[in-house]
Amino acid sequence: MLLRAVLEFVFILLAVRAVWRLIGGIVQGLTTQTRAPRPPQPAVTMVRDPVCGTFVLPDRALTISDGRERVHFCSPDCRDKYRSRTA
Repeated sequence: MLLRAVLEFVFILLAVRAVWRLIGGIVQGLTTQTRAPRPPQPAVTMVRDPVCGTFVLPDRALTISDGRERVHFCSPDCRDKYRSRTA
């Protein structure tokens, strides 16, 4: 008899908790503002290091002007090797 009363009490607590969470989720869903999806970011064209062939982002690459064009490098070592070849 006591075991049955305890089990009924536990079942009632679990049912009340489930209903409470359901109501809380519904309220949160109704009150939360939905954001418009962000537009996709534009693609960034990567450039190739002429010494080692590594692709680098132009904003983060080391650059030198070689005549009319800009040459991009992944590291100071590659830049120095390029300078020694063209000098």
